[in-house]
Amino acid sequence: MLTLTETSEEVVPLDEVLPLQERILETEETAWGYVVRQKTDRFDHETAFESAGRFLGLILVVCAYGQWFLPATLFGGDAVAMKGAMSFVFGASGVGIYWFATRGLKTDLEVDLTRRELRVVNRNSRGGRRLQLHIGMRDIESAFLRRIKEDDAPAYLMVRPRRGAAPIQLAMGCETELMELQQRLKSDIKPVSEKLEDRMARNVSFLSSRRAS
Repeated sequence: MLTLTETSEEVVPLDEVLPLQERILETEETAWGYVVRQKTDRFDHETAFESAGRFLGLILVVCAYGQWFLPATLFGGDAVAMKGAMSFVFGASGVGIYWFATRGLKTDLEVDLTRRELRVVNRNSRGGRRLQLHIGMRDIESAFLRRIKEDDAPAYLMVRPRRGAAPIQLAMGCETELMELQQRLKSDIKPVSEKLEDRMARNVSFLSSRRAS
């Protein structure tokens, strides 16, 4: 039986426990925030599956129309009805497979600090993006990790929306990497007013300690 646990503990700097070459996540800084995605292997499996899916989809669509040029004698019974049924099956399957392949098999987490929202998008090998979900930072109560008590099981970065909605999964990967990302995300989703209050409190504490000394 798998057991799920949650954690929000502090962690040491990632560089001290996980070398760069062993990480599976990478962060790309942007003008509006940052993007978290899985690092691409030397052999990009997602791109290979995506290309194969597009090719298979096109082949099925071609077959859906190409079989109309075959002699009717190859089809027993009502040739027109059989060709029509085959066209529908091949055409629908081809379009579905091609659509699934072009929607993107890679998932990115976009943290937009300008619009103050989180976005999970599917990305394909051609740079196309498809929005999977988005949530405003003001609608997030907390960010936490969900772990499965099983060897080599991945951890999950989750956010808990306000008003009692179900937690939302943002990313999956190495627990150590996700804990560092969790700490950054917790700071980012904090309302600006709370950040100002924290900064003022730190300044007051610093001035008080200076005067006392």
